[in-house]
Amino acid sequence: GGLPPESSFLLHTFGNMRLAAALSLSLLAGASGRKKWWENAEPDDTLGCGKCKVAVMRLLVPFPKGCAGSNGTVIKSTAADRAASAYCESLFPPKMKRQCVVYSFGVDNNLDFDKAMLARKDPAGVPIGCRVMSFDPFCCGAAHVLATNHQFAPVGLATYDGLMEAGTEQGNVSFPVFTLRTLMSSNEDPKLDALRLKVSSALEWKGLKNLINLGTIQEIRQLSLNLQFKDEDMWEEYRLILTSLRAAGFVPFYVAKQPQASYLQVQEGSFQLYSSYEVAYGNVNVR
Repeated sequence: GGLPPESSFLLHTFGNMRLAAALSLSLLAGASGRKKWWENAEPDDTLGCGKCKVAVMRLLVPFPKGCAGSNGTVIKSTAADRAASAYCESLFPPKMKRQCVVYSFGVDNNLDFDKAMLARKDPAGVPIGCRVMSFDPFCCGAAHVLATNHQFAPVGLATYDGLMEAGTEQGNVSFPVFTLRTLMSSNEDPKLDALRLKVSSALEWKGLKNLINLGTIQEIRQLSLNLQFKDEDMWEEYRLILTSLRAAGFVPFYVAKQPQASYLQVQEGSFQLYSSYEVAYGNVNVR
């Protein structure tokens, strides 16, 4: 039992540095009356793959309710193969109350979101940057401070604390992983104002599902997700996880397909389904 020595050392180090985080959902009580087709996003569990895809497409339609007063603040992408991401300013705490806290997993050498969280300013131009923790076991070197209020740790997010075996693309090495609760606890962060995740592999989708099932998702005010639908055998699972995310109070307010996304031959009205997106969600339960 217990954590491997490498993991214990890393967690102790991150706790001392006040690091946090890790890798890598129908509360639309809107106007009364008849629902529009995209609000009927919870079809039967017995539906086939084609209808699961339609359901996923419906679940990705943005709604203003996800971010009160706006469609979010767009963060320009510095990479040609990445769509712009976004965040909801009204979901951050007032400056006088406390400093906002952001965890970002699966950095993959792109810190656009992380840097935007550091650079936030109020309407008068006064800096109100967040404390940001960036995590990725396969980039960016050892644990280090990137800037004031910005720290990096080479760990992954998982459903347990310990070591995980990487795939062949990463050289079959083992790397430390932690649950989000462990990382938040070690950094004394009871809540997160924003959580950035890459959700691509089956393990990463399982990680998102775990956050929902354990209720950890309710400790997060907004999500910034790089969503990828890579596995043709997982459409039922994709549907169930996104439906659960919606049921947990998370409503998308910003959706953009990735530049290299493939059209998946699913269309309803003016909406089409693609293989990958940037999606920003607001937690309507925090209001």
